[in-house]
Amino acid sequence: MVEIIWRQFHQQLLVFIYSKVNDHAIAEDILQEVFIKVYQKIERLTDKDKLQPWLYQICRNTIIDFYRSKKLVILNDSLSEEIAEEQTPQDQAQLNRCITLLITNLPDKYNDILMRNDLHGEKQQEIAKLHNLTIAAVKSRVIRGREQLKNKLQACCDWEFNELGLEASCKSNCGCEK
Repeated sequence: MVEIIWRQFHQQLLVFIYSKVNDHAIAEDILQEVFIKVYQKIERLTDKDKLQPWLYQICRNTIIDFYRSKKLVILNDSLSEEIAEEQTPQDQAQLNRCITLLITNLPDKYNDILMRNDLHGEKQQEIAKLHNLTIAAVKSRVIRGREQLKNKLQACCDWEFNELGLEASCKSNCGCEK
């Protein structure tokens, strides 16, 4: 069964994964992890008509796991070592001020949740209790808030990238360096 799924879906899943990671080798590694999970969990799929959405959900979760394991989402005070080595303290302080200012200017339903989750490291369960929300609602707001923050950062800053593709510094053109 897994061989049939591989032949039918591996190319389109690889294209999907590549569109999210922009690195062919990483995309292939993630695809291999996806098919390991497919092999391990294929018995759980009860409705064969839902095979394709099930495969894409496994892909999305595996991509998220990849980014979490590599800590590529940089929204907290402790920047990864790769970036911290390339940034001056002034660059890091400017980036932190800019991110904090942009998060503060997000709609109310996102800003406090992102501040608590990404800048202060609070657990989403604690945030859910504090805001009287479900954990799913908090997760959704974190994702949507991060997307809005990303758009604001891209509009606000001229980014430089290191060899890993991570942000090395932000040269602000929106006044948040003040």
